[in-house]
Amino acid sequence: MEVQVAETGPCSRSLYITVPPTQVDEHLEQMYASAQRQVQMKGFRPGKVPRAMIQKHLGKSILAEAKEQLLNRFFGEACRSKDLAPVGRIAIDGFEQLEVHPGTELKFVAKIDVRPQFELKDTKGLEAESFVAEATDTDVENALKEVAHHKRAIQTTDQPVADGDFVKADLTFVDEAGKAVHERKGAQLNTRVPMHGITEEAWSQGLLGATTGKQIEIALQFPPTFEKEAVRGQKGTVRIAVREVLRVMAPPIDDALAKDLGFADLAAVQADLRERIAGEKQRLGRQRQEEQCLQQLLDRHDIPLPPSLVEEQQRAALAAFEQRLREGGAKDDEVQKKLEEARAEAQQDAQRRVRLFFLIEEVARRQKLFVTETDVDQELKAIAAANSNEERQITAAQVREHLEQDKRLGELRLGLLERKVRNFLRENARIVDKKGS
Repeated sequence: MEVQVAETGPCSRSLYITVPPTQVDEHLEQMYASAQRQVQMKGFRPGKVPRAMIQKHLGKSILAEAKEQLLNRFFGEACRSKDLAPVGRIAIDGFEQLEVHPGTELKFVAKIDVRPQFELKDTKGLEAESFVAEATDTDVENALKEVAHHKRAIQTTDQPVADGDFVKADLTFVDEAGKAVHERKGAQLNTRVPMHGITEEAWSQGLLGATTGKQIEIALQFPPTFEKEAVRGQKGTVRIAVREVLRVMAPPIDDALAKDLGFADLAAVQADLRERIAGEKQRLGRQRQEEQCLQQLLDRHDIPLPPSLVEEQQRAALAAFEQRLREGGAKDDEVQKKLEEARAEAQQDAQRRVRLFFLIEEVARRQKLFVTETDVDQELKAIAAANSNEERQITAAQVREHLEQDKRLGELRLGLLERKVRNFLRENARIVDKKGS
């Protein structure tokens, strides 16, 4: 085999590969011998089908498969012989037109991208802003209000009707002559949903400010679907006797709320919230420090990028964006317009992510950071625990099996490696206050 390598870019190479006829024939002989052992034809014993018969009936498919095998085999040997580690997409020039023939050399050109070469600068002493991880009384108070907000329920109130309230009332419909034509008992009304035949302005003016026991009269025009056909389309009045004012209200922040949440008293809820808030502040603070360190690394390194990796990242981002648009009901023309608008930004983001990938990989290599099987097992257990509940318990083995089936176990390892690099950068950073002192 003869291999020549041409540098077509900082991270791009073209491999000109020539496979001599002897190696082509040797490979074809192996394939025909294998076919003779496996193929069964009427009139011939297993393993005794003549070569000529196999060539006649299966020659084209064998040559097509031989092309695939020869390209894969000698491309791999060529990369190993030239100490090349391809990344991203591999392209074979004129793949469809390439043919394999006995006694003929196979020549092809493979275009690949390779890892960028760069010198990693100092990764210790990067600047990261300090942060306070303590939960303040105000933090706890706001969190309690949020908890109470999620526990809101419709309750009776003695307050006058306000916007958004519900009103439980008895209704009497009266025609223009003052005669009652229909009644409804215990109707539930809402200040924001006018009754048919009444304008929004008249409805809100009539209801807002009313109190329990009050009777209101609002002019209306009987709608075409009114129960009494005789007055449909005529003008009239509805008399509303307010029985209850109902409001969506949060419960009081007290021991009763705490017990409803499963705590002994309010003090226990406050202590739990204080701990959770402090933990979240610490998580976010550390995350900001890690992002600051990574950004400084990006700013300090001008890394050539493999074009195919950037293209793959950009394509994946745009595909995900398109899916979100279509799930949101966007039409084809709108989708295409937004994709075009997002293309440049997606490319910039793809370039950043690829640069970051190689930086993280190089920091890990230089600092001898690696992911162990123990790390993987612990992460699988954490994922299993996070997705388990009383009704269904998920095991780490099930998570592993799922990731292996989806071919995402490598993605999990990369995530763990990035986490280790982030921790290393933060732990070795120089912590400064917001003024940089």
